[in-house]
Amino acid sequence: MRSVYDQTSGIDFEVIVVDNASSDGSAEAAKKSFPKIELKINETNLGFSGGNNKGIQISRGRFVVLLNSDTLLTENCFEKIVRYLDDHPEFHICSPEITDDMNKALPMRHWEDKPIDAVYRILGMYSFSRDANQMKGKGPREVETVGGQCFVVRRSLFEQIGLLDETYFLYNEEDDFCRLARKSGFKVCYFPETSLVHFFGKSTHLPEIREKVIIETYKSDLNFYAKHYSLFWNITLRCLYKTTFVLGAIKAFTKQIMGTNIQGPDGSAALKLKLFFLETPRLQKK
Repeated sequence: MRSVYDQTSGIDFEVIVVDNASSDGSAEAAKKSFPKIELKINETNLGFSGGNNKGIQISRGRFVVLLNSDTLLTENCFEKIVRYLDDHPEFHICSPEITDDMNKALPMRHWEDKPIDAVYRILGMYSFSRDANQMKGKGPREVETVGGQCFVVRRSLFEQIGLLDETYFLYNEEDDFCRLARKSGFKVCYFPETSLVHFFGKSTHLPEIREKVIIETYKSDLNFYAKHYSLFWNITLRCLYKTTFVLGAIKAFTKQIMGTNIQGPDGSAALKLKLFFLETPRLQKK
């Protein structure tokens, strides 16, 4: 928030902080440190889509920026994006370049997720270098989808196609929203003429919430596949998930016996079994 106020100039803006039922006093601390913000406190954790939808509903600007909490502005990127979108009304969704804290561009997938992409992710074989290669080139360009770290949307688009799908607690919501926008005739833009820093994983790898993140990611994946993939691919991907959960549990048990088990939920046999037996939404033939 400090970087937003320090780095943003030349445009009128408001900052809305949505607190997803935190219990550590962060909401109060945010309001105390930044009294100008509008604070929306949710009684329960609504996830990324649900939380952002609450903020969108009370926002007033021509553009809405969904900004991750583990990001940092290093230049006046919002002013540059607004000026570009004002000059290019054909674009309704936009993302700047996202870098790490060493100013190196982070890979961002620019095409819609395909079933084979899901297979590679489940098997731990997904190549982020392909995302990086696809990002090469100069200047703004039309793409199929952009990442959600800094998701810039025209307010008019929300008014025409609706808010984020709250079926997704965490992840997949940006791909889903971009698909809906493109099917409705609106274009998506990648704008590498400006950037901001994303401290990757700082909000999703905290030990106290890591298990919930893993579970909710799995559930969001299943909901995404059920919405956009065929019955064949849904069955295939669910079988792959179940297989990796069993193999992961066996591997974790083996490491535990040998005294080399991985600390934390990512290496937990109990969590792998919990995911295996987790109730999943029914599939319907499309």
